[in-house]
Amino acid sequence: MSFFPIYRFRDFDDPFDRYFGDQLDFFDPWRDFETFPTALSIRPNAFRWINEPSRLPRHHHHHHHHGTQPTSSTPHAEKFRVQLNVAGFDPEAIKTKVEGRKVVVEAKQEDRQADGDYNVRELRKSYELPEHADATHLASYVTPNNMLVIEVPIKNPEAERRLEQARKDDKRLAQFGEYLNPLFDYVGFLGGSDFEPRIVDKENNQKQLEMTLGMKDYRPQEIKVSVKNNELIVQGEHRHKDANRSERSFFFKSIVLPPGTQIDQLESHLTEDGQLKIEVPFIEQKEAQKSVESKEESKPVESKEESKPVESKEGSKPVENEKKEGDK
Repeated sequence: MSFFPIYRFRDFDDPFDRYFGDQLDFFDPWRDFETFPTALSIRPNAFRWINEPSRLPRHHHHHHHHGTQPTSSTPHAEKFRVQLNVAGFDPEAIKTKVEGRKVVVEAKQEDRQADGDYNVRELRKSYELPEHADATHLASYVTPNNMLVIEVPIKNPEAERRLEQARKDDKRLAQFGEYLNPLFDYVGFLGGSDFEPRIVDKENNQKQLEMTLGMKDYRPQEIKVSVKNNELIVQGEHRHKDANRSERSFFFKSIVLPPGTQIDQLESHLTEDGQLKIEVPFIEQKEAQKSVESKEESKPVESKEESKPVESKEGSKPVENEKKEGDK
């Protein structure tokens, strides 16, 4: 039985290194862009939106401006991505749009010479959208290395059904122990994805979180398992290359892991019947955690003269990747 390498997100200070070196698979266009405005003012041509998704800054939770919708604070449980090499085309000349159940890429580049001659190159590609793709939230952009990326979230009604069932079955929460973290959505974890998570008792009173995901349509070399902070990401990839350019299509499925998951010990392997099995030790919380509100209430009140600003510090160090991804 062979185990998949676990790719781990490295939190570089430079946002372009953070996502557009060998970490493009970790970029979430609906949630990660708040780190970019300052960087774009320094390198305005390094990243170009083609279709920028609607979003609101985190501090504008209760206001809607110009019809934009607030972005979700949690990642999409499932999404579809296409990557197409568009070297030789100006990003301003590239368009992505939805026609029926297809997403269409069009580009036209005209290069004129001093003697009046000119050369025109055109590109049109179409991709079938998967079932339940939410084309209204399509995002597309060109990376610094001339890769056009198109992403579409998938809203699977089966996941909605499982989520509703999990809400009605409170007994399933008992497997996480007596004390639950009030800031984590355990019901959403149990019912909101295809991973079928469960806590299993092991030897010596140890517990293990086990998850399975059907991947029979993918060969082992087309599967990648990654961890971004407390988010588990599984992707399946199909590649196509012709004489002119290369393209890649992906399915992404992700799940936010609960407190107590020993993420640095996570392992995964593929079974003979095409099931990706993920196993990771799980430690129950030993005491109840106070909510943020109750913590604030328990703090002594300081006078204005005694209160001082507290500087926030980042205590987490970047986790080194166990294996580098190849060129995009």
